[in-house]
Amino acid sequence: MRRSKEEAMETRRAILRVALDCFSTRGYALTTFNDIASRIHLTKGAVFWHFKSKEELLAELIVQVHEAYNPLEGVEQAKTLEDIRRAFLDWAQLLASDAEQRRFMLFVMSRVEWSEALKEGLSKRLDRTAISSPFDRLEVCLARLRAEGVFASPLSDCQIASLLFSTFFGIHREAWLHKRDLDVSATIAAGLDFVLQGLRSK
Repeated sequence: MRRSKEEAMETRRAILRVALDCFSTRGYALTTFNDIASRIHLTKGAVFWHFKSKEELLAELIVQVHEAYNPLEGVEQAKTLEDIRRAFLDWAQLLASDAEQRRFMLFVMSRVEWSEALKEGLSKRLDRTAISSPFDRLEVCLARLRAEGVFASPLSDCQIASLLFSTFFGIHREAWLHKRDLDVSATIAAGLDFVLQGLRSK
């Protein structure tokens, strides 16, 4: 019985590895359970036994990635704008050094069609696993720092968070998808400084 449970867990992990590979190459919408099953010599039914839908598979991949690293880790405890900057740079460093995290990020940036139905379905699934959006956590952090008098700005917390995330993901997109010859970490640091300087100068 113990061996059977271990085998089932290993099969589940194999399905997740292959699913990420298929999603990354074919795209989320075009990948089928048959594609995944054939890559690991299982039947479609065997994959379906572990995961009832592609949405469930994607949610489990998100959980797995977040268990390895929580994006913007520690931003809830940020006391300064420099702490926020450091959280983004730590995240960039992880993506530079961890191939699996980088592959997942590339996938979610470029190979998923983010429909409202998919976002809503994932939100319901992920709420149950206590995974929160890094954007939402940053927005809460900015609201707290503003209330503490760390910065003042006519921009809303949502606008500031959007500028920071656009800088972070935009630079990665240029480097990864458009093959720009960039020092990604240095360019992100410069972009973050550009945005945050506007807050520091108020």
